[in-house]
Amino acid sequence: MASKTSDYDQYPDVIFDDNQTDCINLTSCNNTPAYDYPQYDDSVLLFYFILWNVITPILFAIIILVGTVGNVLVIYVILSRVTMQTTTNYLLINLALSDLAFLLIVAPITAYKYAAASWPFGDTACKIVHYVIYVSAYVTVYTLIAVSVLRYLTVIHGVSTARYRTKRNIIVVNFFIWILLLVVNIPSLLIHQLKIFDEHFSYCGLAADSTKAFYLTFFLFGYGIPLVIICVLYLVIVDHLHKASSSAVGQTRRRTTRVSKVILLVVLVFAVLWLPLHVNQLLSVFGTVPAGHWYEVIRVLCNCFAYGNSCANPIIYNFVSKDFKNGFRAAVCCRPIAGRRGRNGTTTNTDNGLATERSTMM
Repeated sequence: MASKTSDYDQYPDVIFDDNQTDCINLTSCNNTPAYDYPQYDDSVLLFYFILWNVITPILFAIIILVGTVGNVLVIYVILSRVTMQTTTNYLLINLALSDLAFLLIVAPITAYKYAAASWPFGDTACKIVHYVIYVSAYVTVYTLIAVSVLRYLTVIHGVSTARYRTKRNIIVVNFFIWILLLVVNIPSLLIHQLKIFDEHFSYCGLAADSTKAFYLTFFLFGYGIPLVIICVLYLVIVDHLHKASSSAVGQTRRRTTRVSKVILLVVLVFAVLWLPLHVNQLLSVFGTVPAGHWYEVIRVLCNCFAYGNSCANPIIYNFVSKDFKNGFRAAVCCRPIAGRRGRNGTTTNTDNGLATERSTMM
């Protein structure tokens, strides 16, 4: 039994001209559908209706609500609390911004695509939505690389790189990541298109001749290679801390370990939640996927896992970092957020987690 149309479903009886969005029937162009629509019995139709029109929108609504509130709180706590304004946390703001873009633009449209029988928003919206999907996904993973590089420089070359690891430079890095990925993802604007099958059904998806190359590129540069780089960096960090003298780096090692654990947990959650979607996409174009209607449940879960990553980070910060937890609590309860000021004009945090001691004169 054929599954519902998706980005990776291909229609062998229909071809699409790269210079237009109309369906070209292999036998005629008189708006006669070239795709042979499968016939479902009532029980299967009810199954699809409950899955796509009830369960999926509810799951996506929960993800959007939790993720939006959580990421807004992350940004607010970092910007409103002196002790949270560290170089690492400025990169976490970038993560939160990419997650918000994903949640507020991509997730609602994807939920609609599951529930609706056709794509009503036109070709331009089709291109823009998929462009935002891949820009925000790439920004997330390359911000994680930037965080890992920052941890590497801090631990391995702390003294020699101190003058480069400033908040101003991190802000520049954040802008550079966005500008670079906005540019390199322009091809996604060109290869996504509105596919018109007949007067009742149109679909927003990839051009048929671009699917394999596009999904392989997304897996390699948006998942596989970045994770290898991150793993290598943290292996070097762990090896350095293991070899260093405990008496010489005692407090620094404990603080670094706490921060590194938080970042590693964020990376691990990203890797686990995005893996099913990547595997599913690659199998759909390089192998085979199940044809039963229960496979649609797996497909929905793959999307939910990947999109759920956008609401996972605030939850991680809340459970792992006391500073974030206190900041979230103060923001929700409308209490003032203030750092704890120590001697010699320094402001210190409460747990040496993602916030570290810093001079208020900086």
